[in-house]
Amino acid sequence: MAEVLITLGIIGIVAALTIPQLIKNHEKRVLHTQFLKMYSDLNNAEKLFEAKENITVHEYSKNLGDPQAGTEEMESTYMLKLFMQYFNGQAGATGSMSNTEEGEYRKDVYKRMLGYIPAALNGSNTSSQPCDESIIMSDIAGRFFVMDNNLTGVVANAPNGPKICVDTNGKKGPNKYGYDWFVFTFTSKGTVIPYIGNSLTSYGADLEDPSTECSYSRNSATYTCGYYALSDTRPDGEGGTYWKDFLK
Repeated sequence: MAEVLITLGIIGIVAALTIPQLIKNHEKRVLHTQFLKMYSDLNNAEKLFEAKENITVHEYSKNLGDPQAGTEEMESTYMLKLFMQYFNGQAGATGSMSNTEEGEYRKDVYKRMLGYIPAALNGSNTSSQPCDESIIMSDIAGRFFVMDNNLTGVVANAPNGPKICVDTNGKKGPNKYGYDWFVFTFTSKGTVIPYIGNSLTSYGADLEDPSTECSYSRNSATYTCGYYALSDTRPDGEGGTYWKDFLK
């Protein structure tokens, strides 16, 4: 009997050490699958948009817009609504970034509309969001979409854009950039790629080292992690993969 109890005790210890890691690895695999599904859905919607509108989202954002739009928020909302018409499973609007209450910051609109503020990779609250111009839209799967400035005016010559930020699994969490929140951008070639521009809140040339904005040491929105999530490589240069080994 003593030997049986000892054996059961050892099994219990091993299980206590291994089961939490197995659960965490499963959660990472689910997040990885959701990311790849979102990436595919965005590109399919872009292709449908170009086929119907005879122009890419990138060029449309530069040259066209809502004739009734008088603000950047209205123009970005028009662009997002139009793009989402080609996104399978569009559900509708959740709330508007332009509909801020007195004394309210844009990040707080996320909290009011979604119930949370997308956090940095390390869980820090972020004062600035990569996308904070349009309404927030959701699809039937509960995923969220929000767009940044159109490419009109001073940013018309930006190499890529506009930016679109997505939550790949809705309110389920962990609601962090690099886990289930990612930043993408539209290209002149009619594709959607992870955003690695040199500015969090506007547009510019690509960073020479995107890993600077995908690090657990950053307290701001870690907005380039999608670049590494797509290739499944670690931004810190250590061995292993993004999803299994880099994410904590």
